[in-house]
Amino acid sequence: MNMATGENDSFAAIAALAVWELVWAGIELLVVETRERLGNHLREQTLAAQRLPSDGEREAGELTIGRTRLRLELPLRCTPPGDDERYLQDTFGADTPLARIFVLRAATDTPARLEALLVADPVAGTWICTEPALGPASLRDLATLEIFFWSLIADRGDTFHETKSFTR
Repeated sequence: MNMATGENDSFAAIAALAVWELVWAGIELLVVETRERLGNHLREQTLAAQRLPSDGEREAGELTIGRTRLRLELPLRCTPPGDDERYLQDTFGADTPLARIFVLRAATDTPARLEALLVADPVAGTWICTEPALGPASLRDLATLEIFFWSLIADRGDTFHETKSFTR
């Protein structure tokens, strides 16, 4: 292994982890605020965020809203947009290493569906989201993250316009 490559991989993992820490802390804060505001009005009485143990390759967490479970996963790497990611190239540049948080809707009898994708430039500290289309915004912009959060907890079920399967 080339030492420079190993060093770059380590820095990319650290940069991706920094993105995860900021986004996940914002989601945890929004869960607490939402439970305080809505209290007894939560239909299923469950709104929770649980960070899952890291497997060394990715960070993950689960967002539970009633019977709905969403899994958020961030691979511990930063890579430039691919040829098929034109929107990301236009937004961040073709050579910018990006961290990606995949939001997957969990189902018991089918593979998890890709619900949304949050993409961040850890160096610039900005992010965008694909569904709903948000950003670019600062990683510290809690107001825009709150819009993303509410889009996640709204049960879109089968109405999501572009259901995609996601396999690792």
